[in-house]
Amino acid sequence: MALFSGFQRRLAISPTSLPTVSVIVVIAWVIGGGANPTTRDGMVGLWTLLPDGVTHVGWFNHLLAILTTILTMYMLRELNVTHVLLRLNSRSISFTFAALMTSCLFLHGFQPGYIVMLFMTLSFFSLFNAYQQENSAGNAYVTFLYLGLSIVLYPKLIWITPIYVLSFYILRALNPRSAFASLLGLVTPIWIVGSIAFCCGKIAVLDTIINQMITFKWGGYNLHSASQTIMIWMAFAIFALGAIDFYMRSYLDKTRIRVIYNVIILLGAAYFLLLLLQPISSLTLLPFTFVITALMGGHYIANDDTTLSNILVCMFTVFLIILYILNTWIL
Repeated sequence: MALFSGFQRRLAISPTSLPTVSVIVVIAWVIGGGANPTTRDGMVGLWTLLPDGVTHVGWFNHLLAILTTILTMYMLRELNVTHVLLRLNSRSISFTFAALMTSCLFLHGFQPGYIVMLFMTLSFFSLFNAYQQENSAGNAYVTFLYLGLSIVLYPKLIWITPIYVLSFYILRALNPRSAFASLLGLVTPIWIVGSIAFCCGKIAVLDTIINQMITFKWGGYNLHSASQTIMIWMAFAIFALGAIDFYMRSYLDKTRIRVIYNVIILLGAAYFLLLLLQPISSLTLLPFTFVITALMGGHYIANDDTTLSNILVCMFTVFLIILYILNTWIL
């Protein structure tokens, strides 16, 4: 057991962990570069009008993917610093996200899920800022504006809207003004896209977005490769482990952090449920699901330090490395 002792804490608090992981991420993405498939499922709206170099696999497509991943890592770092999500000075959230994304070679292609991932991460800044604010209309508008932008790219996220409203209630920031601001923020991107489509004679784009909001493609579980299925279950296991550990030790966190993590867990449960109901869109849903997984996994790595947790962190680390190697050989 002494072999595992201290590994988790050193990984969590070491100032070199994030730079080291960042370098490894870049190298791993270069090595695994063009070996992955991508999907056009869920690519609606303005996405279909972008150049092929952006929407199809190629060197520029992969460059955009890795730059977006690094940007999200930085935003998660800033989210942690801004809201002090961890009891320790740690970058565990960022490098947990990086490890998950890097091991999934089937995600190493730029697609709508990456943009949604950015918008959803940005929405957390204003969402968490709304905690106990009497005048939370501004934060509500910004939060739902990012959600509306995400819906333009992946319309089925419209069904996540009630969860965001409930999140504002949990954060004690829901009132008539914030509710109206939420509605305004949600419809703004759709109204803009609709206006542009109407002026350009592309009204079919808006029709497609609305149609995909209400049309579900059930089944499709057999379309997952073995590595995709494993990574989905791995992400859920990390999320569930982090949630269980949080509730067991939540008394150690401040009230504000407990409320914020209740919201994170609620959103994570909604994302995984959507992933379960729409497996055909897993490549679009996984990137921002990994953001939630990283928030819970990073909390577990930084704030727990038992023999069992050290063993589990070592096991997850080795498993992700093995999965990356196998994916590199197979794909």
